[in-house]
Amino acid sequence: MKHHSRGNLGLAGISLVVGVALTLAVQSLMPLGETAFAADAVDLSPPKSWNIADLNAMELGALPDIDWMPVESGTRRNAQTVLFEGENNVTVWDAGPAKLVFETPNTIDEFVVVLKGELILSDNDGNSTTYKQGDMFMLPIGFVGTWDMTEEYRELIVIADNGE
Repeated sequence: MKHHSRGNLGLAGISLVVGVALTLAVQSLMPLGETAFAADAVDLSPPKSWNIADLNAMELGALPDIDWMPVESGTRRNAQTVLFEGENNVTVWDAGPAKLVFETPNTIDEFVVVLKGELILSDNDGNSTTYKQGDMFMLPIGFVGTWDMTEEYRELIVIADNGE
């Protein structure tokens, strides 16, 4: 005996159609940039403006002492606040006077804006450049050398999220 179900959706078919219809109805009523889950809401309003004075006045969250690279001299104290996380991450980072040593090549490109203090960046070939408040630079993947913060130092960093 053959059973034909043409024209008969059955309970599973009706449930599927009703589910799709309800989903489409709810989504059509939601404002642009929101999803059905509040945690997934995306703010599409114009972004907040940042300026050097506000970023320097900002209180940062303390981090554990610097232990991810050798500290040739100075303090291991550092702090940061993440301003934005997405395909690119924007962070304000702060440290006391210290000379850090990149013994192994830097693994990410970093765009840096010096917010406070002075930084002397030296490669292992003896080339060096001094950066002060308002200066900007790219620290490329592969950099090896020293990062010498001669005084209290703060920077804005933009890096691509590489999943680490």
